[in-house]
Amino acid sequence: MPLPFSVQFIPVENISALESDENVLAAIRYASIASKENTKKPLFSVGLPNLALSNVVEVWYSDAPVQTTAINGIQISFNDDVLFGHLLLDETNYDDIVSATEDAYRSILDTIQTLGYPCVLRIWNYFSSINEDQEGLERYKKFCLGRQQTLDQFGVFVDSPPAATAIGTSGGGLQVYFIAAKEAGIQLENPRQTSAFLYPEQYGSARPAFSRATVKKWQDTTHLYISGTASIVGHETRHIGQVVKQLEETLENIEALVQYGADTQDLPINGLTDLSYLKVYLRDLFMLSITEELLIRRYGHNLPTVLFLHGDVCRADLLVEIEAAYILNDADI
Repeated sequence: MPLPFSVQFIPVENISALESDENVLAAIRYASIASKENTKKPLFSVGLPNLALSNVVEVWYSDAPVQTTAINGIQISFNDDVLFGHLLLDETNYDDIVSATEDAYRSILDTIQTLGYPCVLRIWNYFSSINEDQEGLERYKKFCLGRQQTLDQFGVFVDSPPAATAIGTSGGGLQVYFIAAKEAGIQLENPRQTSAFLYPEQYGSARPAFSRATVKKWQDTTHLYISGTASIVGHETRHIGQVVKQLEETLENIEALVQYGADTQDLPINGLTDLSYLKVYLRDLFMLSITEELLIRRYGHNLPTVLFLHGDVCRADLLVEIEAAYILNDADI
């Protein structure tokens, strides 16, 4: 059966063949600096060092040949079902992160509507100094403000925002990439957590515009895209300063979300070990061995592919964030 796309992790030495491969939607490397590797097709580096699997490239494959283009500074590839886009902005060209974010989201929303893929399913946001105070307001809160101002202009994401991640890098501009479709997915919230877009105002006048996950039912398969998840219960950070307890709480949140999705959306998965991959964002390098040991102790050798990335979480009191996905691959059919 044809799949809208699949995701695989391949050795970095095979990257040279990806540019000419007509079935590659995107290829993502993890490095110290964000960069574009191609002018049109989304082949790029995210400014987050890969701590454990430094020799892999994340490749998004399409069963059918893709078309590629570049519009509004966005590298784009698409097939009949899904569009992948990547945008990297130089912040020095803007007054602040608010105006850069407004421009980024305006370009994205204009482009996907023009091309006929108006429904964002999953989006990633990376920028430097995410917890730094800038003119009296944390940069993450300013990012949320810029995003919300553009969303309000377009009248989108009102009560059904897509799954998302926002992580701080060591430098390299505002980087956003996303997948979009012709028809919307289903937003999934976590019974253990307050919906981020309903947070109280103490987290910023513009609430974070993301859902805990998106369920997308394609013609022949179902995908689950899980947002960056952390040690938050209700809307409050738990276990401040305690690495292991934050990790355990984060995993409890992911397990609860997956189980809730299985119960309410008939997802063909029952737990974290059924997922296709995990991306673990660690604020400090010393956390790598602790995290690896905890995951093995808890799940044994049944884990999916795990990437450990060095980046800052959107709340300064959070030490770790984990995102995940369930994406059926050809080998699973």
